[in-house]
Amino acid sequence: MTADAHELLNVAASALDATTARAAGIQQLTEQLSRALTPADIGRLTATTAATLIGADACAAYGRREGTDVMESLHTHGWPGDTRPYAEVPLHRGRPMSDAVLTGEPVWLEDTEQWHVRYPEMAPLGVSQGHEASAVLPLRVEERDLGAVVFSFYRPRAFDLAEREFLLTVASLCAQALDRARLYAAERAARATAERERDRMAFLAQASSLMEAPLSVEERLRQLADLAVTGIADWSAVHLVRGSRVEKVAVAHLDPEKIEFVDRLERRYPQDPEARGGAVEVARTGVPVVLPDVPDALLVASAVDATHLALIRELGMRSAIVMPLLVRGRSLGALTLVQAESGRRFGEEDLTFVGQLAATAALAIDNAALYEQQRLVARTLQTALLPSELPDIPGVSCAGRYLPPDPDLTDVYVGGDLYDVHPDEEHGRWALTVADVCGKGPQAAALTSLIRHTVHAEVRHGLGPAEVLRRVNTAMLRQHGEARARFATIAHAAVTPDAGGVAVTLVNGGHPPGLVLRGDRLEWIDLPGTLVGVFGDVDLPEIDIRLDPGDTLVLYTDGVTEARGPAGFFGPERLAAVVAGLAGRPADALADGVLAAISDFQRGRLRDDVALLVVRAQP
Repeated sequence: MTADAHELLNVAASALDATTARAAGIQQLTEQLSRALTPADIGRLTATTAATLIGADACAAYGRREGTDVMESLHTHGWPGDTRPYAEVPLHRGRPMSDAVLTGEPVWLEDTEQWHVRYPEMAPLGVSQGHEASAVLPLRVEERDLGAVVFSFYRPRAFDLAEREFLLTVASLCAQALDRARLYAAERAARATAERERDRMAFLAQASSLMEAPLSVEERLRQLADLAVTGIADWSAVHLVRGSRVEKVAVAHLDPEKIEFVDRLERRYPQDPEARGGAVEVARTGVPVVLPDVPDALLVASAVDATHLALIRELGMRSAIVMPLLVRGRSLGALTLVQAESGRRFGEEDLTFVGQLAATAALAIDNAALYEQQRLVARTLQTALLPSELPDIPGVSCAGRYLPPDPDLTDVYVGGDLYDVHPDEEHGRWALTVADVCGKGPQAAALTSLIRHTVHAEVRHGLGPAEVLRRVNTAMLRQHGEARARFATIAHAAVTPDAGGVAVTLVNGGHPPGLVLRGDRLEWIDLPGTLVGVFGDVDLPEIDIRLDPGDTLVLYTDGVTEARGPAGFFGPERLAAVVAGLAGRPADALADGVLAAISDFQRGRLRDDVALLVVRAQP
């Protein structure tokens, strides 16, 4: 065999060995890329394993930021010096990597001369630090530009057809892996976003439920602050606008020692209530503030002295968002959320969520204020409908009681029940009235007031109980015309004390029957009578009742017997049993005992208002 033949065989064997090695390398790289999950992992394998496989001295893998003309470094290897200035590279025609990405064609630079000829501006950088040859390959899958990879060599390199095909194969494998990793990353990001939104919706639902709890405004906000630090922030605080001042009403952190640290800090360095900036300014202006990073300059500006600054820095605040509590165009305060030791950051994308949370709190505060205002008006109006105190009747003790319904069980705060005692001095007697107007609210209150003042006026004219109610009936009909939706049940009596006890003349306009307690014996006063305010002609018979010393008359509204509890209705039988059990008690004690029994029966939550009048002939 000739020397030339031997040489040809050696060349063929070397080529075969190179082909075998490359095939094995491709197999190894394929297996490694199949296990890579992130773009950074793909970049690392491209810049290390793939670079070693083709004998490159240095490699840089870049990914194209989606929707932009910016290339981001995924990984670099073999480049001496600081590569951070090249972490982001804009696409610009006339540069090797940009040309490869924008055209989808590889760029082959086999020596320094080709660098200077093709890219004279970039040549000093491309061949710096001893590099001469470079292969710049686009990472592309189905016309999607994913990035590029740059392989550099210290010596000139002729990229023959076989080597170019091999490098393109490596680049194709890396591009497919990068595409898969990006899809996986996008899927994970979408899932994480969906889970975050789900968690946030659940959090908002929990916050809304908390804001509806029957608590004071301050307690609701304290619990909201506590809730915030269980998942969305490390610190939380709430400030409220009170007149011309902005006051902090809640601060929370999962570590009680840190809250105590803040308390000590604020005692040592009291905050200026007129200070500008932060929650105070947001509460006043209604303009939110987002700090993805809390600058140290802000801490320096807010510190009183060096010690104060050191203590503030000890809190470790990293990011913050301050959202105004806005409702109906007014700022009621501010909600502050701070990230510290968790290392999390707030961004502009958090404004919507925190804004919804703040809006929930603001609406609850506003509703609570309106509720308290309504309650105040209702209490004032209800007080005006009832006597401030009962008159003294010689030989008689009287006790009147009124209980409104539980505010959580009704949206109406003024009831229609009434009790009253007032003198008819000219005739030496006193008038007793217990009434229950149909309905609740302002219209019922107006009708209650009409009844009360009409009774007062007619009693002063010296009319008897039946005639008084006829006059009330006429007044109600005149007030409401043909409407029959407003009526009342009324028990009305004239009480005349004498030497042997008390004479009572009673009339009943459709009202529940009264009770007379004589010693330990009960008598029902079941007197028929027509509802007041419905018919022009009413049947109102009178009955005379004698109360001997120690005897007691009990008049009440249907809120007593129709009180509903776990065991059903309270009913007349329970009332009779309760009254009998209080035999011998003074009028005040008997009235309190009946109310306590009704309240206990309903577990302290009355669904209807209750009026009660107890009249006892002194023993």
